[in-house]
Amino acid sequence: DWNETMWVSAGPFSVDEWQKGEFITLVRNDNFWKTDSDTGQQLPFLDRVVFRFIPETESLINAFKAREIDVINPPPSVDTIEELQTLESEGATVEVLSGPIWEHLNFQFGPERLTRNDDSNNEYLKFRKAVAHTIDKELIVDEILKGQVEPLDSFVEAFSPSLSNLSWAQYDYNVAGATALLAEHCTDIGRDCAADPIKVVFSTTSNNDARVQLSNLFIDMFSQVPGFAYENELEDSSIFFGETLDNGAWDLGEWAWVGSPGLTGLVSIMDVFDPEAGPPEGQNYYRWGTEDSAVIDADTARFAEVRDAMNATVDNEELTALIQEAEALLADNVVIIPLYARLDPGAIWGDEIGGYKHNPTQAGDTWNIEEWYRLDL
Repeated sequence: DWNETMWVSAGPFSVDEWQKGEFITLVRNDNFWKTDSDTGQQLPFLDRVVFRFIPETESLINAFKAREIDVINPPPSVDTIEELQTLESEGATVEVLSGPIWEHLNFQFGPERLTRNDDSNNEYLKFRKAVAHTIDKELIVDEILKGQVEPLDSFVEAFSPSLSNLSWAQYDYNVAGATALLAEHCTDIGRDCAADPIKVVFSTTSNNDARVQLSNLFIDMFSQVPGFAYENELEDSSIFFGETLDNGAWDLGEWAWVGSPGLTGLVSIMDVFDPEAGPPEGQNYYRWGTEDSAVIDADTARFAEVRDAMNATVDNEELTALIQEAEALLADNVVIIPLYARLDPGAIWGDEIGGYKHNPTQAGDTWNIEEWYRLDL
């Protein structure tokens, strides 16, 4: 109903005028409950806020350049960010943080992976560790995000950084280490990988420029490790997020999840790795530890126990310990490899607006709008 109708709220502003598709004007709510902690003055400070709807990025940036707009949270394009950063000498403030959307590399453990790659070795831990040491995450961030953020050493960082043990930091980019692990694996399975390299098939969405770039970076990375034979098999997103994801018909895959702040989000994301919840009933698309998985062991059983315990308590200390144990289980078993969080830029004319604090979470940049004020009046 919000597409057509707006209701009364108890927020700092109330609706004054709405021109659908063009703008919404909000005015100060004189009955707002909150006061400024320093002065005791009733909030909000501003008398009026106008939200303008500008769907095209180029038009949005041009409006910001012309100072027709004071605050923007633009799409996370590196080119857009670099263009905005050129305005800092004119009074703009641009902050780029890691956002809640995090990209990750992952292994498929179900039987349908063999339809994609009949040589899949995903069930072997040494093989997965060799892949982890093959991935140069620093290069990925430098090439795709122009070094604007650091690579992830744990997906927990995208939810609550203070709770993370950075469990994937053990997998540094290490060609020699990857080569040694792969050689050990080949010996374990009685295979001459120099003559008969192990094939790795990477699949993701073909209509996402960053993921296409990622797939091309992998070509050189895997070529540095003797014993790997790497191939790209990218698909349109409608196929990849349809039958491929549902059926587990990939070998090495990549997509993103969205993090939300706090313990609730972390408990929810652990559900997607639950060995007791494979598709279609659950979201464990990786099929790690599920009934049809190639990996069912003490660690998958323990993860299921940890997941159940997380959903049975509201004690913060207990939840924190369980989340960190789950993080360690996923990292030590290399179920996934967190890569990076997508950029989340915020830009304001810092010589005009005070009180703004860029917020990369789902709360959005207007989370403290009642504390914004004009510097130029």
